[in-house]
Amino acid sequence: MSHWKALEPLIVEDALRALRELLDDNPDEQFYAVAFQGMYRELDGPIYLPALSANSVDAREDEPSGDFWTAEWNPPDWRWGDIQFAGAALNAAADAACEITRNDTREAWLLAERECIDMLVSAARKIRAALGNAPQLTPDFVVFLHDEENGLELARRCIGDAAFGALFPKEAVAEQERLRVTALPVEERVGWLIGRLGRFDGQPVDSEDAQKWLVDIGAPAVPALLDLLARPRGKFGWEAARMLGHIGLATPEVLAALRKKLHAPAEPSTHAWCAATLAYLGDSDWLFEQLAAWRGDPERAAVAVRGLCAPYSAFRDPTPVALDYRPLETLLSSDSAAIAEVVHEKLKPGSSYCTLRPGEIGEALRGMASPHAFVRRHAASVADDRGLGAAAGERILPALADRLAHDDDADVRWQAARSLAAWKRAALPWHAVAQRAALHDADEMVREAARDCVDALGEAGDTQGE
Repeated sequence: MSHWKALEPLIVEDALRALRELLDDNPDEQFYAVAFQGMYRELDGPIYLPALSANSVDAREDEPSGDFWTAEWNPPDWRWGDIQFAGAALNAAADAACEITRNDTREAWLLAERECIDMLVSAARKIRAALGNAPQLTPDFVVFLHDEENGLELARRCIGDAAFGALFPKEAVAEQERLRVTALPVEERVGWLIGRLGRFDGQPVDSEDAQKWLVDIGAPAVPALLDLLARPRGKFGWEAARMLGHIGLATPEVLAALRKKLHAPAEPSTHAWCAATLAYLGDSDWLFEQLAAWRGDPERAAVAVRGLCAPYSAFRDPTPVALDYRPLETLLSSDSAAIAEVVHEKLKPGSSYCTLRPGEIGEALRGMASPHAFVRRHAASVADDRGLGAAAGERILPALADRLAHDDDADVRWQAARSLAAWKRAALPWHAVAQRAALHDADEMVREAARDCVDALGEAGDTQGE
């Protein structure tokens, strides 16, 4: 039995106690739903159990709508939105499971997350069964797990297909409509999806869904997206450019259309996404040519620079472009203070960086040895993903330890310490490096990050020894 599955009897017991107290304290209320809500987890970090929420018919703001995505079924909007139900034994067991999970391997963390969710679904079912047909419960009373990710599917698992269909008939209708659209011939489907762009009107497929589906269709959607991009000052230019980047087809027609749009009058967001997509599609040399031509036009030059920086941000992750620090190094080697300012603003600390892929480790290692501290810091930052696996760690961790011990830039050393800590037990061989930095680094910020690293490696070592 997993650490999280072992919590189920305690959760059921404590939740039932709290709910029965709630019923006793509110004898005139008719409750229609109870939910676990607010489960919090960070990848490789803590997993915290949710609170309980409950709502009654009288507390419901509107008449039943049959729509899951309303306040009627959103526990934070309920009258009893945060019922703290956990007793001392459950809290202690949850804390212990959390510590084991956060210091285990990445694979074990992901498994623990799934097991915790499965356990809460099972607990919700058992709580519903134990409450039975109490007079203060409506005939269709349900208990479910509410979560921001896969919320609809989790609710369905807790409630059961039949009860879910009866409570939420709109969801069944929406699913049928999505299946209908999926079955359309591809050309007809593309046209239908283009017609849904910009629409958030409560229909089963909104603009966000349409964009995702168009990207998933891929090459057959490109002609329609090029037509959309070519519309003079038309709507959805930036969306078309972004989708072309995610599809990733760098054909002459696509590159020519993006280049033309970048030079044509358009909304700033369209120009920005055209430049970024050109970089995603490997057209950085052309962007550098435009940058040279636009040196006398700061606004247009900034568009080119931001586009050239785009492959180092998280927006590049759905695109095929590979990590390559050479364009960034070229920008940083410029004698233009304005270019450097735009680069530092676009990729400032705290902005979302791209995720390092297994085939990019060599370039990340080269980046950590770059003559530019800004590049070294970025490379050290994206090298914090222990999900890359043990073989990757054998290459990455020595480089991070070397940056922490020897880099002449405090920001790089600070980031190296943070990334070392993120590798947890895999970084234990470099514990002494972190300890030296914690005691002797010239920069207080670095010493503090190194102390945190030492603490994290100490916890990982303690857990490994258990």
